[in-house]
Amino acid sequence: MKMRGFFSTFLFPAILAITFSGCDNSSTQASGPGSETTNGIFATILTEEGIPAHTIGAALRKTDFTARDSSQAAISADYFSDSAGLLEINAIEPGEYRLTVVSDSLIFSQEIFITDSLADLGQIILKKPGSILGTIANQEDPEKAKWIGVYGLDILSRIDSNGHFVLHGLPAGSLKLYALNESQLSIVADTLLSIQSATTTEWIHISRTPTDTLPADTLQPDTSFQDTVAQDSSVQILWESFEDSASFAKKAWYFSTDSSSLATISFPADSAWKGVVENADRQGKVFSGYYSSSPLMQNNNYVIFGSRISAEGVDLSGLDSVTFFAKGTGSLRFALERWNNSASDNLKAWTADIPLSNTWSRYSIKPSDFLQPQDDSLSTGWESVRTTVTRIHFFGINGQELSLDDIVFYGTHLP
Repeated sequence: MKMRGFFSTFLFPAILAITFSGCDNSSTQASGPGSETTNGIFATILTEEGIPAHTIGAALRKTDFTARDSSQAAISADYFSDSAGLLEINAIEPGEYRLTVVSDSLIFSQEIFITDSLADLGQIILKKPGSILGTIANQEDPEKAKWIGVYGLDILSRIDSNGHFVLHGLPAGSLKLYALNESQLSIVADTLLSIQSATTTEWIHISRTPTDTLPADTLQPDTSFQDTVAQDSSVQILWESFEDSASFAKKAWYFSTDSSSLATISFPADSAWKGVVENADRQGKVFSGYYSSSPLMQNNNYVIFGSRISAEGVDLSGLDSVTFFAKGTGSLRFALERWNNSASDNLKAWTADIPLSNTWSRYSIKPSDFLQPQDDSLSTGWESVRTTVTRIHFFGINGQELSLDDIVFYGTHLP
């Protein structure tokens, strides 16, 4: 089961004027690709059964858009697909947007980056919406949360006197919620949740006043999750859920071997997105990398699935733990590294072998789990890398499959 709800901490000034930057609200009938424009997007909208969805409403909002009017609908449509299901939106200012497409009972939404050229989004498949049943508890601050919305969507719902709210008709994927005070002039909290199609996510936000930070909301771990365990730290960052191709590409994920490995993989190292697939057990997208191993050289059968966290190096001294879901064959090792082009300058903190099984399991890695140099000649230890981490690596060892989902950092901020 995909991770239900989860949050990351973002600090805002106590009073923040909200700007509302949407797009042109004039209704536009899509004409399909082939117009004279050199900027915009087009796509084919399909139902779950693969049938073209004609005259379906769509909206394009900046990713930091916040609604100003109360609404139970995910969007108010500005554009519509044509009779063949083609949606085209032209003359868009370059930037980061959330595209949302809605029918009566199905929805799709994704963050996209608009450039100066026309982008073909291919086929968009609508899915059943999800819901959030939420509570914002222990509101002791005068700037209490009274409204709840989702960045990039038009939905804005009232929070009742007990802190309860419900958001229906939400798209599957990672959504960033925000809470407003009564006057809607101050964002008093925001948080990231993972929403599943046709599923109600139960989420509890426990607010507290930190003693050593700015006077803004700090988020506690959610104790209502069925498939996660609350961590010690209030800061949680969902590093990767594999639901968003743009986010995946921005992190430059790769699935590869190196000159010492005898394993072989089924697709080029720079095409790791080919390993992202739908998984029924996790109710969403996961990464599944497959490789072959030589039975004669057990110490040299490994693959690397990794991403760049920071080009310059980020200080993760406050790291409490990293959690992820995994399954496969053989074993894996988890590593945080200061990785450079020169092998002699590379510093690595990694774990001992972690056996994998053919069922999804949740793993939690703490800094104390990293091997010391005296225990493993390839590990330079956590102290050597903690202030300048540049890469995250998962090593698949002596197997044929390495599958991963929902990688979460606890206790530290990431770029």
